[in-house]
Amino acid sequence: MPRFFFDLVDTGNRYPDADGTVLADLEHAREEALETLGQIAKDELPDGDQREFTIDVRSDAGQILLTASLSLLVQRRLG
Repeated sequence: MPRFFFDLVDTGNRYPDADGTVLADLEHAREEALETLGQIAKDELPDGDQREFTIDVRSDAGQILLTASLSLLVQRRLG
């Protein structure tokens, strides 16, 4: 089974995945990326009014196979 690496970008700061995860195929890697973004939404988004998260799923060879992203923007409208 292939190993997939999930590199996180949090509002411009990159956190590469050095270990990777062995999964059956790219569809399972997609599900893992979306689940991770959902967990981030639950745990991290309340901090501030603007955040952007991206997960780049890459192969052992370093090729980006899939990108998933999540954005939060809160605009306060007074008056």
